[in-house]
Amino acid sequence: MRLTREEFRKQLYAYNDDELFYKKLYFEEKERPKTFHEYCLHLDRDLIASHALYVPELLKENWYTYLEEKVMFHDMAENIMLYKHYRYTPEFVHEHEFFEILCIYDGTAHTSIQGIDHTLHTGDVCIIPPHTKHSVGIFDDSTAFNILIRGTTFQSTFFQALTADSALAQFFAHVLYRKTEGNYLIFHSGEDSAIREMQETMYIEYLAQEKYSYTFLNSMLILFWAMLLRYHENDIESILTKDTSGNSMTEILNYLNQHYQTATLSETAEHFGYSTSHFSTLIKEGTGQTFLQIIRNIKLSQACRALRESTLSNSAICELVGYDSPEHFMRTFKKTYGMTPGEYRRKYKEESS
Repeated sequence: MRLTREEFRKQLYAYNDDELFYKKLYFEEKERPKTFHEYCLHLDRDLIASHALYVPELLKENWYTYLEEKVMFHDMAENIMLYKHYRYTPEFVHEHEFFEILCIYDGTAHTSIQGIDHTLHTGDVCIIPPHTKHSVGIFDDSTAFNILIRGTTFQSTFFQALTADSALAQFFAHVLYRKTEGNYLIFHSGEDSAIREMQETMYIEYLAQEKYSYTFLNSMLILFWAMLLRYHENDIESILTKDTSGNSMTEILNYLNQHYQTATLSETAEHFGYSTSHFSTLIKEGTGQTFLQIIRNIKLSQACRALRESTLSNSAICELVGYDSPEHFMRTFKKTYGMTPGEYRRKYKEESS
């Protein structure tokens, strides 16, 4: 049966039996630490086993430090799972083979990602990539839920929401796939009701398990990413996005996307208040590319778009994207794509016909 929004919210805020178990466990340890071990010894072991409850006091080894996709998804056809984060669950450091999207629905949550502590707030959407050690803790009435996504599904939905010629796509790929420590992205959407309602819609769809549910969820996820990128692309935090001056890497990349025809390293550095050498280092560390590589890639992507969508001549496209010399444009294009602009246009038309 499909829940209404009111029913969904009521269900999300209500404490289930497992949460009540964890809440009692939490306050027992906090208020009566001297007798806590004895209290744990008298807990119902069958209940703990059947509900897969985590009681650190009773464990002799670590609790699920690594989760594989096939274990979490049980080899099911579905590629997206949603579930509520149980309040008062003891924190434990773990990593997994799939993507985890932590959505703070109401209140706050503590998380540690690769040893870096964060306090997440209402509206925060935290993307945790595979093989990233992290823990999550909620020890009050705050509410949050997780969206678990197979790696291949994440790539096909998240990067489909980004235009192919976006420097942001390259930036996200660098943060999520190439940076080996501290991987995460946090969208701070705040009190954005549209984002909140989209999260509710996805969760309600998942709980309903109706016909074509996966198709709906996959499409909703693409729309969810697109909404975050449209309305909150300058509200993104990661280990690479902030520097001491507070400038966001996404702001810098957006600036380059808008001024790529004429932007120079020195002028862009001055615009954002950096020395040229420091800005060059910041760009390289933040994107994995040099300033010139970013500009070249944007220019060539725009040139490809013009070749596909217009009848402009090569010289006109060269001037449009900011190349001073047609010869330089032709040489760079062929080196990058293995064909001339004319060959690229013909190939596209043949494939489209």
